[in-house]
Amino acid sequence: MGWLKRTFGSSVGTKLLVALTGLGLVGFLVAHLTGNLLIYVDDGQAINEYAKGLHALPGFQLMELGLILCFVAHIVLTIRLSLANKAAKGGGYAVSATKKPTGIVALLASKTMALSGLVVLIFLVVHIADFRLERTGEGPMELIFETLKNPLHASLYAVGSLLVSWHVSHGFQSAFRSLGFNHNDVTPMLVKLGSGLAILLGIGFASIPVWIAFFR
Repeated sequence: MGWLKRTFGSSVGTKLLVALTGLGLVGFLVAHLTGNLLIYVDDGQAINEYAKGLHALPGFQLMELGLILCFVAHIVLTIRLSLANKAAKGGGYAVSATKKPTGIVALLASKTMALSGLVVLIFLVVHIADFRLERTGEGPMELIFETLKNPLHASLYAVGSLLVSWHVSHGFQSAFRSLGFNHNDVTPMLVKLGSGLAILLGIGFASIPVWIAFFR
């Protein structure tokens, strides 16, 4: 077990864990959006059936716990890595040019990863408080409509969704670079894929509060 501790206790191991947990969370976001978009189907009743089926899955609570642990691990490891990077730079460490993001948008996303991650965490806490900890007899569709009918609340969710998208736009391709996919032929494709995925997630999630508050 000593080699395992040494591997994942190093900066390289930490980057690997950040990448794996990050990609796992991106997978969750894709699945979560797929379920949320059912609110547009059958006047929202489809999302109620989807939620019932999801909660009826064997071991669903364990899956929720695993997701929470993944979030916590990603946050803690990212903070640890950020502190280690700052300490290394203070000691004269220079980041390799091949590791630097290219383009103004990519560079800005990279520089604001910690800030956007913190805002995403706050947004996540609010989201859980609104929809997971709410103890009512209503189904998901009714609760979503009740919560997002308020334009201010809807605006918060729309902005939060776009910030999640912003975080994913850099985090996705950064995760693959940490896993070793850092080649001139591969990196541009991953950047485009991450940007496209981030846009779809941002528009998909943000469309729901905007639609409910202003067009429903």
